[in-house]
Amino acid sequence: MVSMGMAQAVYQHAHDFYDTGSWYVVAECWDLLAIAEELDRQEEITAIPFELDAAAIAHFHQMIHSWTDSTRH
Repeated sequence: MVSMGMAQAVYQHAHDFYDTGSWYVVAECWDLLAIAEELDRQEEITAIPFELDAAAIAHFHQMIHSWTDSTRH
């Protein structure tokens, strides 16, 4: 199970380092609980726990880029 600290790191990273328009799903729609639930869901699917904040941030980065790439077509 992901800690709320890790969810906070993802949320804060979106606000501090990205144009939140590109991270709309994280920055505007999701709260800390929703971020933690998504990370838990991903851990369940892959059976690989997130051990570092950077890995959790990378997961959302990949999600957002996959989402934006699919909307461009």
